[in-house]
Amino acid sequence: MKQFLWLFGTLLLCGGLSGCAGDPREDAIQAIIGRMSDAASEIGGITDEVNKAVKAHVEKKEPLDFEGAIAAAKKLQKTGEETQQTVKVRLVDQAGATNDEQKKEFAERYRGRINQAYSELLSKKKELNDALQKAEAIDADARKKVEDLRAKIREAEGPFETLARQQG
Repeated sequence: MKQFLWLFGTLLLCGGLSGCAGDPREDAIQAIIGRMSDAASEIGGITDEVNKAVKAHVEKKEPLDFEGAIAAAKKLQKTGEETQQTVKVRLVDQAGATNDEQKKEFAERYRGRINQAYSELLSKKKELNDALQKAEAIDADARKKVEDLRAKIREAEGPFETLARQQG
């Protein structure tokens, strides 16, 4: 989780910190903030699917099925791959270097949006972990299924972690 979150902070700092409107550095930063929001939404989607599966299992005595959560994790992975291609390769790498004054200007201009997107991401990740812990508590079979789902989630976070390693 820390690497996943570290990626976004790293990308923001390496993203070039802005200049004027239409500047490729500013476009890169806005794209990164957008991807952070997308990732938070997709993590929320995984959480919703886990909660639906647990509810159906408990209330309707249906088998515990995380297929919806796995599909949502694949969507998160796709966002990570798109982030690698679109944001990192096209926007961040092409944005160019910035000086300290530009970095300071960027930090002042976007601090609120960055903090809000980061906080949302942390919150969604915590909600997902809480939902997975509740699912694990059902029984041994549920623990095995949650373990498999956690592996899929780690796989989905892989592209983000790759970016973090490249930037770190």
